[in-house]
Amino acid sequence: MKHLVSSGLMLGLLLTGSQARAQTYDQLLEGAARQLGQKNYCEASAAFVQAFADTTKAGPFDLYAGAGAAANCPGQQAQALRWLLRLSRQANVPITARDVDQMAQDPGLSSLHGFPQWFYFLSQLRQTAARRAAEAQRAAAAWQQAALSQALPASPKSGSYAAVQPGFALYYAPVDTVRVPYLVYVPKTYQPTRPTALLVYLHGGITSTPQFRSANPGVTQEPIFAAAAEQNALVLYPFGRQSFGWLEQRAALENVRTMVEQVKQRYHVDSRRVFLGGMSNGGTAAFWYACQSPAGFAGFYALSARPISALGPLNFKQLRRGAPLYSLHAQDDDVFAYQEVRATYEQQQGQARQWHFLSRPTGGHSFLYGPDGPAALRTLLAQLMQPPVPTKAH
Repeated sequence: MKHLVSSGLMLGLLLTGSQARAQTYDQLLEGAARQLGQKNYCEASAAFVQAFADTTKAGPFDLYAGAGAAANCPGQQAQALRWLLRLSRQANVPITARDVDQMAQDPGLSSLHGFPQWFYFLSQLRQTAARRAAEAQRAAAAWQQAALSQALPASPKSGSYAAVQPGFALYYAPVDTVRVPYLVYVPKTYQPTRPTALLVYLHGGITSTPQFRSANPGVTQEPIFAAAAEQNALVLYPFGRQSFGWLEQRAALENVRTMVEQVKQRYHVDSRRVFLGGMSNGGTAAFWYACQSPAGFAGFYALSARPISALGPLNFKQLRRGAPLYSLHAQDDDVFAYQEVRATYEQQQGQARQWHFLSRPTGGHSFLYGPDGPAALRTLLAQLMQPPVPTKAH
């Protein structure tokens, strides 16, 4: 249960979780939060008792916080255990085995460790975590199989493309002994008789991803797919990992081009409208392509990205003319500092005239996944993908 295991986050959870509930419940929870902040555990526990009288409103975060307060109030351990057991009976508690281990070691609940109900509570949550893990594994296998079934063979005849169901197809592009997975997203508006734009999207998190995450159905929620649907564009979504990603492995960068060619063999891609970009580490790779290997791409886009390369200095002169690059960075990015990125832009602006540097005041490094992140992505792609204005003959 993400965040449930940290007593230090109780106050934030209470204040945040209460905003959508009835006012009386809000007031009681806010009062409990204030008492917890002052370490008045008994007063906080009393406020929780009043709040939880309405059994329809108390969620798992609130119950856990209440148990933490009661566990530290003399004589209230039985109340704390009742709330924990009530928590364990709630349907679909979002918890993992690691969460349960952390809860078992939470010092804020140490006064409960001598009670049989404590061990029963932990065993119930371990069963819930195991069940959720099994369900997730089955869902991942089913989704992966469905995506594999959507894959098309290469067209035996150049210029001939088969009809295809909209959605996701899973493919592999082997490199030596590595089978590198990638997805192709097909919008509902795709027609095999008409050339269609292709968006290559390189995901972030390469430095912290030990394995390819091609079996994770959650990838379908990436904002790039909804944005592509609005543009009637196909999406090529390669998967990367630490040992085969687009930061330090040249072979991984080159393999993306192999994937593009494989997509062109199966789908009616408009070769004049192939765009490459990504978020964070993926956006950094977009800078490499734009500056070192831009051939074959009509433009580039980079979100929350550093304009550097571990493979050598970037040749910003490539951005003097030709394919443009649009980058978008939040001014409060705490991973890749905005001022550093802007300083590079200002230093290279004279020669990198096709680098269009855009910024937003807030949203942080992961603004793409914030409330207005998808809209920001759609706006950027609309600018990047708009047809060039034809020049008038004189």
